[in-house]
Amino acid sequence: MNPLEANRDETMLHPDLRMAWLRLCEAALNLGCPIFLTEGYRSARRQELLYAQGRTSAGPIVTHARAGQSWHEAKRAVDFAFRGASPFHSSHPWELIATMAEHLGLEAGYRWKKQDKPHLQLTQQGLTLDQALAQLKET
Repeated sequence: MNPLEANRDETMLHPDLRMAWLRLCEAALNLGCPIFLTEGYRSARRQELLYAQGRTSAGPIVTHARAGQSWHEAKRAVDFAFRGASPFHSSHPWELIATMAEHLGLEAGYRWKKQDKPHLQLTQQGLTLDQALAQLKET
């Protein structure tokens, strides 16, 4: 896996997140607003590279999380976009997808004070991020 490239492999997601993600994709498709995975699991190295972007390397800031601070590293977060032209355009039904994701047990970055519309994460299982990362290392 190249840390410079986004990982779009759904099989790398935590099984509970993968199930919720697939259900969300099906529901979005049925509503006529299909979505796709832009990034799932991230290594700590990729997380740190993304954190550096817009700070010590070229490009816009895309994350506020350093390595060890992202649910992507625990295989419990996804970023998505809409199929078709302008996949991140504000006219897409971001709030609808966020609401559907929440009904599936996911937390939606759409609702955050520093909004992250394309981000969804599985955090409602009573684990802290540190515990989820430790659990991942045990497997």
